[in-house]
Amino acid sequence: MIEFLTALVLNGANHALAAACCGKSSAAPFLMVGDDQMQLSLGLALGNVVAHIADDGVPNFGSSRNSETSQAYKLDMAALLSDRIQGGFSVPIATYAVSRGNLQEASTGLGDVRLSLGYEFLPSWSYSVWRPQGFLFTGLTLPTGRSYDGRRQVMATDVTGTGYFTWTVGALLLKKWTVWDVFLVPETHYSFSRTTQDLGGAYTLSPGFGGSIGVGFGLSPGSGNLRFGFRLQPKLEQGLEVSTPAAAGNLVMSAGAVIATCDTGIDASYMMSSVDSVSVSYTDQTLLGPAMNTSLSRSLGINFQHRWER
Repeated sequence: MIEFLTALVLNGANHALAAACCGKSSAAPFLMVGDDQMQLSLGLALGNVVAHIADDGVPNFGSSRNSETSQAYKLDMAALLSDRIQGGFSVPIATYAVSRGNLQEASTGLGDVRLSLGYEFLPSWSYSVWRPQGFLFTGLTLPTGRSYDGRRQVMATDVTGTGYFTWTVGALLLKKWTVWDVFLVPETHYSFSRTTQDLGGAYTLSPGFGGSIGVGFGLSPGSGNLRFGFRLQPKLEQGLEVSTPAAAGNLVMSAGAVIATCDTGIDASYMMSSVDSVSVSYTDQTLLGPAMNTSLSRSLGINFQHRWER
């Protein structure tokens, strides 16, 4: 049952994609944690932006006449490169739809592709009551999706990516006992600056650092094929800095406010065979704080996973 954790912990919190134009995801990679040589995951996520929140931390749930929804399809694959090193990639395709009064707009496009490497620094070769299984990971997010400043639609429904190269480092620690399992996923990431221009001239966008900590537990009744889980993942992003060339260097025009959210998730998973599993996850950003300067979503994810054993 421990194989479910990568699909739920590392990917479940990224299902709320409707606000992709407004913030950066944690960019955590897809990892194999079982004794497998390759792993494939197909996922569908349905998201709905239900509130917007400013720096006062008070959510505004808005009018029932307005809606922002998303459908995200994602292919994840990981494979062993050596006994303890693995590589992987993630390819998302998203559809966004916005309705504001009598105005409606929808677009579909490729999101940001992710490449990753993982290293099992704490292998589970021998049983220990307390020592967890541990992985270090790093990843690179490629700006293959359309960014906000490159949008062509009036309500920005064609924005499917951040527009930045993002480098991520982190760790996954997990431990399973007879029916219980627990996990911890700290990660930090840095999005590199880029220069763009509009009718007013050239300017530089600098997103900077961000990070998150995922933590949770699961229960497999009777050590069977069914698992129920609960997770939390607070996230923090540095505010976007915008600068323009000046005679004495870069003149900072504006520095955006810090972005904060906290994902609360519940999961249910079932192993259909020794190599096939299916899971359902629900993620809500409105239940727990801190949250500020972003939109808040609720999302439902469905994931199918197939593994090739060693």
